[in-house]
Amino acid sequence: MIKRGMGKSRKPYFKPVAVGVLGLATMLMSFCPKDAQASSNLCVNPNGSQGCFATIQAAIDSVSAPNTTVVVRPGTYTASCTAPACSVATISTAAANGSSLAGLTLQCAGSKKHPVILDATSLDHAVYVSGVNHVSVEACVGENAAREGILVENADNVDVADNEVENNDRAMAATVGKGSPPCPTFVSPGTPGTGAIQCCPDAFSVGPGAFPEDNDDCGEGVHLRSVTNSVVEGNSVHDNIGGILLTDETGPNDNNLITDNNSSNNLAFGGDCGVTLPSHLACTSSSTDATGCTLAPPISGVFQGNGVFHNAVVGNVLKHNGAAGTGMFTNPGIPPGAATKAYGNLVSDNVVKDNGQPGIAIHVHGANGNADHNMIVENILSGNGGDSEAEGSSPPKTGIEVLSNGNFPPFSPATPIVGTIIAQNKVSDEDIDVWVGNTATAANIFLNDLLGKSAIGVENAGTADVTATDDFWGCPQGPGSAGCSSTSGNVVSSPFLSQPASPGP
Repeated sequence: MIKRGMGKSRKPYFKPVAVGVLGLATMLMSFCPKDAQASSNLCVNPNGSQGCFATIQAAIDSVSAPNTTVVVRPGTYTASCTAPACSVATISTAAANGSSLAGLTLQCAGSKKHPVILDATSLDHAVYVSGVNHVSVEACVGENAAREGILVENADNVDVADNEVENNDRAMAATVGKGSPPCPTFVSPGTPGTGAIQCCPDAFSVGPGAFPEDNDDCGEGVHLRSVTNSVVEGNSVHDNIGGILLTDETGPNDNNLITDNNSSNNLAFGGDCGVTLPSHLACTSSSTDATGCTLAPPISGVFQGNGVFHNAVVGNVLKHNGAAGTGMFTNPGIPPGAATKAYGNLVSDNVVKDNGQPGIAIHVHGANGNADHNMIVENILSGNGGDSEAEGSSPPKTGIEVLSNGNFPPFSPATPIVGTIIAQNKVSDEDIDVWVGNTATAANIFLNDLLGKSAIGVENAGTADVTATDDFWGCPQGPGSAGCSSTSGNVVSSPFLSQPASPGP
């Protein structure tokens, strides 16, 4: 249920036992909600009466001092705009009063029965925050945008809380099914021998947001692009292409907390992940959604990524999404493979069920990628789908996947993934509980309940050793026994547990 009201102070949530068991001291990041008190209040209501503004943007444009709160009363709000990155509410340093917008709180003071709806029909976004720090967006309904419902870029210490983000990414309808191969496609537009086109159109003649890696997902429901030290908490994100997206085009994306969200039923145009942490090609730091991306030059012939790292995805419900529940991906970029980086992230205490691809996935698709030292801890996973890249055209259902794809020309060989920790998860109703491959990729898998009867508890399809000790395989006798899950490939599974480890959120 969405909590709508006047806002409240928040403390980030980390489950101490998960941090303590794994020694994750480096993951205890300082998520700092805005600590300054609002210096003034402005109000918005549909009639523009009682001293209030009639549009949200008019109120934002009138802000004259930092730490202002804009209180929006129940009703439906939109905007009339034809410029790039049009939104119902734009909070940008490019505005005439941009220096006064730091610390702004956009507070939608509605209720479930009488919500504050930001209707972004024919606009790019419902809310667009660009370059402004310490912003809060609270308890709004953002819907019908051509791209992201809420986009935050190039900002620090932002709080996106208690919003409902639904029915966005509508621009994909203009191109889906067109081109050869047809959109959506992972083939880069302009690839020789194909007629692949940009799948996600918007106001830019040069492509979707002029950010090349938005090709498939149209930005999803909530998007943090190159954002640091921020919190996305308590939101309901549904019926978009994908749920919550963290990328790194214009700078690092790090030390963010994604917690207590319900990111489910994101199935539009085939659907994407509930929470996605992909590293993309770097654009120059001055690039914005309004100006588009100018690619940063390669270094020694290799295009770079700024990195998606030290983020925490904790305590969310991720169900019925079109792709993975949560994914950490390094995009191959441009041959021979870009130095994109999605490393050192924590995925913990989530319920991950009935997604179209593996429940939690880590991917490297080309040379120079880095998806090392990610941690998957104390999640409950069941009933998720498979991945044709790993297991062929009819892939078995898979709970957790660690994939370094060595057969992805022209970006081969893919960099192996090292340092993955998979601990204290409960996995059931899958054909394969944990899959690792297919290069010299290793993983440490311990204290998990691998409960798929007649299933493969751990499959190693690669060439490195996979250590899966002190796990419970569904029966006291250990892997391969009657009623237990089994192993496949080179897996060290002894010693094993004779009773459940009983983890999970």
